[in-house]
Amino acid sequence: MFKLSQETIAIVTVGLTILGSNVYTATRLDDRIDQERAEARADREAWQAESARLRDEDRADREAWRKERDRLQDEARADREAWQAEMRALREDAGADREAVSRLDGIVGQMRTARR
Repeated sequence: MFKLSQETIAIVTVGLTILGSNVYTATRLDDRIDQERAEARADREAWQAESARLRDEDRADREAWRKERDRLQDEARADREAWQAEMRALREDAGADREAVSRLDGIVGQMRTARR
């Protein structure tokens, strides 16, 4: 068996200590990186879930707005049609009134002519 000097033993011991320290540090760094990745993944998933929730909420709001718009358009259309029907009825009444005034005017005219 060969003999190692104290210096050699000290150098090997320091080398092994440095190697152990490097392995320990690398392992701790790997653990820290894995932890950061897990946190980043959880954050990303939370953001994605929030984004999906907001998209669904926006979609529901748009649909509600569309329904309200359609309801208001239908209401406006019905109001316009009712107004148009009322205007037609007023025109017909005015036409009838004009005819009655015209007949009265004719009668008055005949009466004036008959008096002469």
